[in-house]
Amino acid sequence: MPDAIELDDVTLVYEERNSGSKDRPAVVFVHGLGGSSYSWWAQLAACEARGHRAIAYDQRGAGRSARPDGPYSVELWVRDLERVLDGLDVDRAVLIGHSVGCMVAEQASVRLGDRVRGLVMLGGALRWRPEAGPVFEQRVKLAREGRMREIADTVAQTGLSESCRDANPALLGLFCELIASNDPYAYAEWSAATAIAQMSELGRIGSPALAACGELDPVAPPAFAQAIAAELPNGRTAVVEGAAHWCQLEDPAAVSALLVEFLDEIAT
Repeated sequence: MPDAIELDDVTLVYEERNSGSKDRPAVVFVHGLGGSSYSWWAQLAACEARGHRAIAYDQRGAGRSARPDGPYSVELWVRDLERVLDGLDVDRAVLIGHSVGCMVAEQASVRLGDRVRGLVMLGGALRWRPEAGPVFEQRVKLAREGRMREIADTVAQTGLSESCRDANPALLGLFCELIASNDPYAYAEWSAATAIAQMSELGRIGSPALAACGELDPVAPPAFAQAIAAELPNGRTAVVEGAAHWCQLEDPAAVSALLVEFLDEIAT
């Protein structure tokens, strides 16, 4: 069952597993544009099975959390993440981000220093390609017009590989519903903030870090993961074969295996 944490200006809903396990760093999941804690359920289960305390929360304007007025920004989401950690008594964390959630997790890692014991980024980028600007502008426009179904159909083309869309229509339908169910106003604010998001000061992150992505990710391809890892003092890469941008949904077993392997390595 979900719980909620009251911050100064927003209520955030979260899912937690193994809340009593505090002998190791908590694993904290940070979703991206259009996502929510639901998109991490397979990874939450994998962490639970290994005895890790695991937390996935809905960021402001997403999922079941409150949707205060914008503008939103990576800096604001980072502040929310810090307050979630404080409010849930997380003194040591491994941060797991997806898409723009990677930028949130990365900037939080810089700010929190030794408090972050590991960082995993799925489908992240140092910054988005220039040609992504008009795409985000179009999403802002469509969302403000309430045309979330059109956005969902478009996002599915890059979120899931063609073979997955053909072979797994049930997942395709659920994925489209995940995106379409976003509040239009909040999604517009999210899109505007995501468009200008970027990573910064990766050289200050001393903890082990993994930059991973789907082999067929057109949004953040393997070259993006390699560029991130190259700027990290203790970074490496991994690729989820055959998957696109939402690899944690397309191949949850493979992503969970990567995550568990990483957690086992940093625990030794």
